[in-house]
This record gives sequence, C-alpha cells and structure tokens, in this order.
Amino acid sequence: MLHARLLRYLDAIVQHGSMRRAGEKLHTSSTAINRQVLALEAELGTPIFHRTPRRLVLTPAGEVLMRHVRRTLKDMEQTQRLIDDIKGLRRGDVMIGIMNGPATTILPAVISDLRENRSDIRLHVRIISQNDIIRDVLAGEIDVGIGFDFPPSPGIDVFHAWECPLGAVVAPQHELARRKSVTFMDCIQYPMIIGDCAMSIRPHLDLLAARIGTKLDPVIETNSVETMRRIVSTGHAMTFLTALDIAAEVRSGDLIYVPLRNIDIRRQSLSIITPHAGRNTLARILLDRFRHVIETVPGAG
Repeated sequence: MLHARLLRYLDAIVQHGSMRRAGEKLHTSSTAINRQVLALEAELGTPIFHRTPRRLVLTPAGEVLMRHVRRTLKDMEQTQRLIDDIKGLRRGDVMIGIMNGPATTILPAVISDLRENRSDIRLHVRIISQNDIIRDVLAGEIDVGIGFDFPPSPGIDVFHAWECPLGAVVAPQHELARRKSVTFMDCIQYPMIIGDCAMSIRPHLDLLAARIGTKLDPVIETNSVETMRRIVSTGHAMTFLTALDIAAEVRSGDLIYVPLRNIDIRRQSLSIITPHAGRNTLARILLDRFRHVIETVPGAG
C-alpha cells in the first residue's frame, strides 16, 4: 500500500500544503502525485486530505496515517545509516583525532590489539589539540576523539571517561622511586620537566603549586609527553603524569609511577568522544578496543 515514493509524496504535501509545491520540491509532476494520492484514498476508503482552495489539510484519518508515515520515514533513515555503516565497515576506514599524550601511549597498544583481531580496519590518525578535536568531531571530520579534560559540548557524546590521578614519575634510581607515595611538596625540591601551557596537565600542576603557596620552577618545559618520558628516564629530572602516560615504561621498568597524596584537586579526565549524530559500526569496534586497553592499565580510573 505505502511504498517509499508515496511516503515522501505525502510528507512533502503536508510540509508544503499543496501537490504543486510538493511536486516542485520532489521534481515530480503534481498530476503524478495526485494520481497516487487518489489511488491510496480509494484503497483506504476515506479521504486523506480536505481539498480547500488555498491548501490541502489533513483529515482525521490523514492525521493517523501521517503519524505512521513519519515513523516509517524515520525508520528508513535509520536503516539507511546502518547500510552506510556496513559500507564503511567493508572499507575499513575510521578517522581518529587524538591529543599528543594518548597518541604516544595508548594508541600504539590499541593498534597492536587491532592488528591481531581486526586487520581489516584502516586508521587515519590526526594528532591535534583539544580544541581542534572538538571542532572536527562536531564537523563530522573525525569519527573518534581521544584526549584529556574535554569541556561539555552540545553535539558531542562522551563514549567513556576515566579519572586519571596525577603521580610523580621518576627513573628507577631516583630518590623518590623507593617511596609508596609522595606529596607535591616532596617533589618540588628536585629538578622538574613539566608540560607547558599548551598541555591539559599544566592547569592541574599550577593549581597544586598555588595551594602550597609557591610557583613551579621547572628546568624544562615542553608540549611533548614523549620528551618528558625520555628525559626523566635519564635520571636528570622528574615529572608529573598519569599512570596511562607511562604504562609501557612502568611495565618495562624504565620509569616509576609514585602516587601523589594529600592533593585536593579535580583529577584529569581522559575521554573518548564521538559525534552526537551517531557513530558508525567501525567506530564502535575501535571504541571497545580503546576501553579494553585502557582498563588493563593499573591506576586507570
């Protein structure tokens, strides 16, 4: 009774008030649309529209029918999106926007996991800033965004978030390496390499320093987590990072993570975000692999 073309005819008539304007919108003659509507009314045994001189108005029966039409059109759109997802799954493409820190820590483990279990997936990775990730997720240019401390944003869904407590990170030979926990005051007497103002970790450190009435005085500032890890491993400085930032180095014994105690500040939050409009099938698989990898890291919250 109701094929897809007729559903669109009816929806367009209600939106535009006449068969002529509906035909213009759908690039179809009003005569062809009228013929379809008359056949439907004959089949139903009742009029769908009151035909007034100025516009077509739904009858009570037409209003009932249109509720069904709109539900069906919505279901058709969702089905089409699923079909598009399947096409994307066959292509194996997913675009990731990720901040510098997770790109050098979590992402390699996720890629290793994917290569073992889903070698058909092809990743496109952009290492970009927090603001750029939000912008590109909203624009639909990336499927998945990964980073720290994303502010709430309309149009974006948080797939998952982990609270990540800061700790002191030192080389195994460092004096603090033997401690079970340390205070922030314990740490600031040692040479430090810390994230600069471009990094999401920096406001947390500045707040900690302000709480004890001092200012940070690092020997090195950088926007690279990789640089921080490498310099700390030489024993020439210590730093502050999360357990996720140094998971591989802790496993290998190259770095030691010492929890900070007596700190009363908001923890860093690592989030995985997707467009509110929906995520494709392939993105769901990727998101699950990220969650699997992150939750195997001791101290990931």
